[in-house]
Amino acid sequence: MGWSMKLICLILALLLFSSFAFPRSSRGKPKGKETNQSRLDVRINHLVDLSNMIRKYATSKSEPPTNIDGFNEAVSTARELNAEFGGWVGGPWAILEVALTKCKSTSEALQVFSQFPETFTSRKGKKIQLREAAIRYAKALNVVEASYLKNVWPQHHGNVKRAAANITKVFAPKEKECFAYFTKNLGMEDMQSRVAVYLVAESPWPGGFTIRRDNKDGTSQIIVVVSVEAHQGSNLFENLLHEAIHALDMETKGKGNVLIDIHDRLLKAGLTENDQAVRHGAHWLVFIQAGETVRRFLDPTHQHYGKDLYRRLERMSKVDVPAVWIAYLDGKIPRDEAVNEIVDGFLDSHKESSPSKGAQSL
Repeated sequence: MGWSMKLICLILALLLFSSFAFPRSSRGKPKGKETNQSRLDVRINHLVDLSNMIRKYATSKSEPPTNIDGFNEAVSTARELNAEFGGWVGGPWAILEVALTKCKSTSEALQVFSQFPETFTSRKGKKIQLREAAIRYAKALNVVEASYLKNVWPQHHGNVKRAAANITKVFAPKEKECFAYFTKNLGMEDMQSRVAVYLVAESPWPGGFTIRRDNKDGTSQIIVVVSVEAHQGSNLFENLLHEAIHALDMETKGKGNVLIDIHDRLLKAGLTENDQAVRHGAHWLVFIQAGETVRRFLDPTHQHYGKDLYRRLERMSKVDVPAVWIAYLDGKIPRDEAVNEIVDGFLDSHKESSPSKGAQSL
């Protein structure tokens, strides 16, 4: 075989491994062909369900189920990994969770995890033994899989299938209008890629996650995980929209994006990434916008599921953020005025707060 042919074979092999181990984002796909398709690609995967169930009990004091062999040991393994990873969200967990979506069994997951890079360096510079930790987790999943499939998955599967059917019946007919409404109001670019949503029965708090896995070649994959136990009735639709907003925000980051504008203006005014307004201010609008979209298009009796959180967020601002944003949605004030009021409210509150208060968590 000539040198050029060897090079071609090597490139093809590398491309095949990359697409298998770290799936590419839909970013860059031609627009137009998917405009009539559902924007939410709802999926069910028992491995994603099992992993999130284990992580739920690893992050809570709830009594674990007794009908799954090796479950307590799997929970202990998840806790060990959390200590090594430095948190339950993003980083190595994102790599594991995204990889699980492409597997059909724990045996396949073990093969995929065995191909991970040996180490992973976190944003804080911590070097983590990724491959070894991932293999340990896959082995723990493998021990519980058979018992879980026999004793738990039938009920979980039924729950998520009913939720998926409800999404098809109630949400899907209004999906296009909902997406158009929130992208317009938040000034977001409406990418034509679909949002992969994995429905699970149980998951860690708060029951909805947008997970992004960045690859070394510059591509990324974004998935959403939603617990149907944590979000029932119209709350399920609000959480779907909430996570869809996060997914499109991660995907586009375009000019005119209100969430980015608020974040950047607060930083420019002198706040830091650790300040509450910077960390949670724009996120507050995600709650409000998702809740109002459901109320206006799907269920006029809907109550924002984040309303209890709003009371905890009020200390961040000198203005009533929900009232200001709803006034904009009602056409009473222009968007620029609403954003200015919200940013000023955060800054005024920050001026009255001591540095120690600004660093507190919610």
